[in-house]
Amino acid sequence: MNENEINVTTTCIMALANQPNAEEKIKLLLTNLFASYPQKDNFDVQSNSNSQTISTSIRFTQKEIEKMATTFKKQFIANGLVAHVLKKPCGKNTFSYEIRYRANGFDIRASSTNLQVAKAKFLEKTTPKEIEKYKVKEASRNRNEKYALHILFNEWLSLKKGTILDKEIKRFETNFNNLPEELRYTPITEIRAVDLDAIMKDVQPRKYEELRTLFNGIFKYATATGVIQNNPVALIKFKRAERQNRECLSEDEIKAFLERIKDVKYNNVRQFAYTLYFFGLRPCEIDEETHREGEFLIARNRKRKNGKIEYKKIPIPTQAQGLIDWDKPLTTDLHRLKINDVMKELLADKTAYCLRHTFATICQQYVRPDIVDIWMGDSPDRLVGRVYTHFSDKFMREQMDLVKFPL
Repeated sequence: MNENEINVTTTCIMALANQPNAEEKIKLLLTNLFASYPQKDNFDVQSNSNSQTISTSIRFTQKEIEKMATTFKKQFIANGLVAHVLKKPCGKNTFSYEIRYRANGFDIRASSTNLQVAKAKFLEKTTPKEIEKYKVKEASRNRNEKYALHILFNEWLSLKKGTILDKEIKRFETNFNNLPEELRYTPITEIRAVDLDAIMKDVQPRKYEELRTLFNGIFKYATATGVIQNNPVALIKFKRAERQNRECLSEDEIKAFLERIKDVKYNNVRQFAYTLYFFGLRPCEIDEETHREGEFLIARNRKRKNGKIEYKKIPIPTQAQGLIDWDKPLTTDLHRLKINDVMKELLADKTAYCLRHTFATICQQYVRPDIVDIWMGDSPDRLVGRVYTHFSDKFMREQMDLVKFPL
């Protein structure tokens, strides 16, 4: 390490020392620095359990930037070979690293769950063949900047926060950031229906739904605030993606499921699967908030509009008592996609959601449909059911005792 590098590192550490999460930021800086020198020890930053997003700087070596485009390399060296890096949780025990460089007319981003992989992706985008893709066009940046699509998107999204789930906010952000840069920086007054349709026509049906919802929200906001007079999205037909028809398990399939789940390879999902079967929860409703209170299971109802917080209180079936271990978590530490695969194998090619249909079907054989609606977290259609009906815990307990789950 030469004297200039030492001075730059010292300055960075001193600047970080007085910031929140200083220790974590300095560790991340040093991890990147030592990773550039193979003979040095490398910190294992991913083992840290801190769930907060950490923001700091990341420095590249002269050797790493050899293949950069010449004009960009000069600017990058002049800026101290430094880019911005965000470390943020992306799972229970994993983190993602996003490297950003937004200076001198460039907007470059690269991410991965491995810091070195993220660096490699970043460097690939700075090669002569790729660099022009990440150059922000001056005309797009300067022309009617306050009405650029990305400005209106951020304004619209700020209004949505607090009224919809965080995962919906993240989905909007991801879909918007994946749009062509030219469109994101174009004034919204110059965007036509044909421009949006050109982006949407070749995507998958579910992505089509998401993009149309995104565009419609932004342009409706722009119309309501007087930026534009008409919403061009109204000219684009809403095409709903075909949903998979779900069904309940037959009695033979239930018995096969209950026998198969005893296998040790399903240890990670056993509590999760039993909870779906005996309580009819949506898979997304089994989380850290889901817990037992006396003779009832308490779970957050995830199908409430406008971010409304509401909990379901479901009596614990007698048949579940010997199968669910209430001293252990009901959740699973597997990734969502892995859970889907394991549950599909466990249910002989049916989805986890089929257990919710199975619960509803079994319960309606023994108790009234409006009682089942309450357990399922669905609002009865009648006003009297939605507003005036409040069943006691004793009554609900007695109703659940009538239900006989196949074992």
